[in-house]
Amino acid sequence: MIKLFTVFIASVLIINWAAAQTTDSSATITSSKISYQFIYNPRSNRVEVKQISKTSYVSNGYQVTLPISEVYNDDVSIDGVECKVDNHTPANFAPKFSYMSISDVFYSDARVCYFPLSMPKVGSTATVTFNETITDPRFFNNVFFPEEMDVNAKEVVIKIPHWMKVDIKELNFGKLSITKDSTYDSKNDMDIITWTADDLPAMKEEPNAPGPTWAYPHLLILCKSAYVQGVNFTYFGSLTDQYAWYHELVKGVVNDKEIIGAKAKELTAGLTNDMDKIKAIFYYVQDNIRYIAFENGVAGFKPEKADEVLRKKYGDCKGMANLTKALLVAAGYDARLCWLGTSHIAYDYSTPSLAVDNHMICGLVYGGKTMYLDATESYMGINEYAERIQGRQVLMEDGDKYILSRIPLVPLQQNFDSETSKLSIVGNSLAGNVSHVWKGEEKESILSGLNSIKKDKADEALNKFLSDGNSNYIIKDLVISNTNNPDKDVNVSYNVDHKAAVSQFSKAYYVDIDLKKEFLTSQIKIAKRKTDYWFDYKTTINKETELAIPTGYKATLPANLNIINPDYEFHITYTELPGKLVYKKSIVIKNTHLAKANFVQWNKDIDLLAKTYKENIILKPIQ
Repeated sequence: MIKLFTVFIASVLIINWAAAQTTDSSATITSSKISYQFIYNPRSNRVEVKQISKTSYVSNGYQVTLPISEVYNDDVSIDGVECKVDNHTPANFAPKFSYMSISDVFYSDARVCYFPLSMPKVGSTATVTFNETITDPRFFNNVFFPEEMDVNAKEVVIKIPHWMKVDIKELNFGKLSITKDSTYDSKNDMDIITWTADDLPAMKEEPNAPGPTWAYPHLLILCKSAYVQGVNFTYFGSLTDQYAWYHELVKGVVNDKEIIGAKAKELTAGLTNDMDKIKAIFYYVQDNIRYIAFENGVAGFKPEKADEVLRKKYGDCKGMANLTKALLVAAGYDARLCWLGTSHIAYDYSTPSLAVDNHMICGLVYGGKTMYLDATESYMGINEYAERIQGRQVLMEDGDKYILSRIPLVPLQQNFDSETSKLSIVGNSLAGNVSHVWKGEEKESILSGLNSIKKDKADEALNKFLSDGNSNYIIKDLVISNTNNPDKDVNVSYNVDHKAAVSQFSKAYYVDIDLKKEFLTSQIKIAKRKTDYWFDYKTTINKETELAIPTGYKATLPANLNIINPDYEFHITYTELPGKLVYKKSIVIKNTHLAKANFVQWNKDIDLLAKTYKENIILKPIQ
């Protein structure tokens, strides 16, 4: 269902692509005008949306070339392209049309029209115009105001005939100077709504940023219905309408019950416990069906047949959900398809729209409760939920009706990274044994990384991860367990010789006891950061190191650190016991959304954490 992202936010993909190639201020968008008009096409008996976008540029240098591109697909056509430079069509103007390769998407119907825009001198002007048609109002969902570079002036016009019923929501306008004006065109019996904005900053691609619908000013278009020339068209006037459209697509998917039934019987052979059978089926799909992203017309919303996914051994989220459901139903369980939008999307089902969801999973009604099974999360167990879907609304099929609920929120303890070490000083090294335990999304991160590389390289990769790339951290006798059982934690143990971790001056030892120093360089550059910072998931990191104190020595310990914030906690403690000292560290990310307003405090706390990391343990002879 990533097609949603392509269809509705495809412009963002192109903006990021173009912005990556336009890293300076060699040109400026002086004005951007885009208009949309609903029309009735009697030849095809459908309502369409005509889109005209006109962007004007001025060159700030000599021989400036900008990459111009526009995305379209099976539901959006490009009807015409014009380009003028200094009021003339360039002699070599020849736009190219091709399929667009999108990262992590196996197949897509997304296409791109592109060409270079060359402006020869300082002050050269250029205008690019695209004429397009959206063939179904369901696919007209949002209009973003920012573009790939700063915009001096922006105008968005939407022309709505009175036979068309549309709601428009203004989102993320904030303090931006965006004004709205409405007029009535009596000749064509339509409302003309115009938004104008000045001095719009460019979209900026940032790591760990919220999705664009959270961050950037835009219009959410909700096309409800039309009554034109005696014909009624129902789009998404309500969630019931949206579900009915989804349900009709799903009804058209006819699985081969004989093939699916045989596979379900094979997977559950010899099992008598219901939960064992359910796990056998769910974990089979997780382990044996490779996730791919597939976007193609209505097939961007319509699951592939379960037996086809089984045969091919790959599928997108819809195909994997449909296979999970089909196998469970064949085994006698009440399994259903579920639509939802991940946390990348700001909307929920209170605004019926194809822009609301981008994912499909399987819901299993069992024992009076509903378990949600997301087979795209390859190493998550039953009742473990990824951060991206926790708390999100979920639309579950219920015959001709639907059930609207939410994915459960899970406690912090689901995602857990624990390390326990027992070390001694040997010359300038710290030597001993170390054990790790990973749970939840921490576990999935480890296993996904290991299984994404060749098996003969797995030990080397794990060594690099555990040593944090430090060649002085020598690992021996490495043992890893539970790599194939989602119900169990991943455990790793090994012996270590951490060279150069101890410095010796005179007879005193200076010990750097913490190798990883998580979040050491996590300061946020406030002046450059435009959006909130979103962590991948909530987690608890616990590290405990026991260090043997050499006979005849005593320890001078750094001060403890205790930072408690509503969003996170940092704790470091040192405790001296007979013959040993214990170093404990706990880092807890309680809220994945760190707001810009909290960046200053975050940076102060990271400074304190970094200062604590830099303090060495000092061991001196007892006088």
